Amino acid sequence: MNSFILPLIILLPAVLAAVTLIIPARVKGAKEALAIIGVTVNLIIAACLYGKVIEFTMPLCGFGIDFALRVYHFSAFIILAASGFSFLTVLYSTVFMKGKAMSRQFFAYLLFTVALVNGAVLANNLVVLLFFWEGLLVTMFAMIMTGGGSAYKTSVKMLILVGLSDLCMMLGIGMTGYIAGTLEIDKISSLPLTSWGIFAFVLLMIGAVTKAGSMPFHTWIPDAATDAPLPFMAFLPAALEKLLGIYFLARICLDLFDFKPGTSMSYLLMILGSATILFAVMMALIQKDYKRLLSYHAVSQVGYMILGIGTALPVGIVGGLFHMINHAMYKSCLFYTGGAVERQAGTTDLKKLGGLGRRMPVTFTCFVITAAAISGVPPLYGFFSKELIFDGALESGTVFYIVAALG
Repeated sequence: MNSFILPLIILLPAVLAAVTLIIPARVKGAKEALAIIGVTVNLIIAACLYGKVIEFTMPLCGFGIDFALRVYHFSAFIILAASGFSFLTVLYSTVFMKGKAMSRQFFAYLLFTVALVNGAVLANNLVVLLFFWEGLLVTMFAMIMTGGGSAYKTSVKMLILVGLSDLCMMLGIGMTGYIAGTLEIDKISSLPLTSWGIFAFVLLMIGAVTKAGSMPFHTWIPDAATDAPLPFMAFLPAALEKLLGIYFLARICLDLFDFKPGTSMSYLLMILGSATILFAVMMALIQKDYKRLLSYHAVSQVGYMILGIGTALPVGIVGGLFHMINHAMYKSCLFYTGGAVERQAGTTDLKKLGGLGRRMPVTFTCFVITAAAISGVPPLYGFFSKELIFDGALESGTVFYIVAALG
């Protein structure tokens, strides 16, 4: 397969996003059509990449900074999953965003986000990765702004919190490149977690877990649930950010550094994961708004993923990655059902909702299935991913198992 397919999967959504922005608003249906074409072709290309190993390199600016892209089995899986969620979100948004004031901008920013996510996952150079990673900060800001009203305050809050973590990641990339002597990701392997290596690991970890929505950089997510368009919540915080953040955390732990069970960095991740599980789910229990409840619960579920990877045990890592894709599926579906309820009832205030099961049987069925999955009810997929994480936590320490079970 031609290596030019790698930059194509980045360029295509970006070009269509630019066209969506400049096309006249009076051309009805154009923005929806362009968005559907973009994510459909993107999904087809992602399916073609699945299981392939392809590299693309183009000189950029010297100093070891090349525009290097690489797809292999793990990144191909993440690209395919992200493309699938993007496709479903666009289909959902064509109805949900109909008649909204800034729907054209929303579809354009969504396509830009797809391009940036593809670039971040495929990047084989740490500086190139950072470019796409920072680009997502801009599109997130813009997508929240399309909610209007008080969305500006939430956008600024997100920009500050995520921007600070991205600054940490920037420093971590510089240190990692210096220690390894290269910026090419596939050439960096098992860096020792001693002195400066620990510092670099922690800085990169901050960037990864913040993108995934972990504590303590999570507080903008519940606000966005109220202020941003609902498809944004199903698309970014619930799905793509979890995929991207946990993907990068896994690459840090499995590929870049010598990450082993029982080390200080392993315990650091497990403690962070455990704290995120408990504190976020406690906040979810007291929420009165459906969307804010889901957003806090999404933060809590990130804790399970971090805890699983933090064990540094095969069973825990597999469980964390399995839970990553499971969570993206059922949390997106729960937000979709929330949007359907909001459109039907005009509110997501739990005190004002009830008796919708007979009026919305399809939505009700989807909600029950995904709620059972997220609760770990067998034989649904949420049970198996949590069971693997529990096994890894139990091997790492009884206290971590107890926290996971309490969560």
